[in-house]
Amino acid sequence: MSKSKPQFVEIILSRGPNGLGFNIRGGNDQPHLPNDKGIFVTKIRTNCSAAKDGRLQEGDKIIEINGNSLLDAKHATAVDYFINAGETVKLLVWHGAEKVLVEEYTEKTRQKGMSMFQKALLVAGVAVVLGVAFYYYKKHYGVAL
Repeated sequence: MSKSKPQFVEIILSRGPNGLGFNIRGGNDQPHLPNDKGIFVTKIRTNCSAAKDGRLQEGDKIIEINGNSLLDAKHATAVDYFINAGETVKLLVWHGAEKVLVEEYTEKTRQKGMSMFQKALLVAGVAVVLGVAFYYYKKHYGVAL
């Protein structure tokens, strides 16, 4: 699988009367994905700024909020940044990050599984060869080992 470099996009939202309108999960203290501790958009609520704007999507990874990095942030820190962000919120996001990261994790897990399967086949093959050799030796030489 070829790994492409993430494309980050800046999105500026106004909080508006109904709020920003999305939920987040993740953080270095409670990862949303097994292979990434970032902050991810998990739900876009209707009739709020994010839904009306249309650019932020479920599965996007939020890299920064108003210039504050979320790459190694705790969940509570990310929530605090959003609460204290003011009326205009500038986000740096990686569109579709969750899908990419899940595919990467699945591929790595699958490769590890194949490797273990191959090791099991090798062990089984060696056992068969040793068994045949023992049988042949015992039958032809009449020696009990």
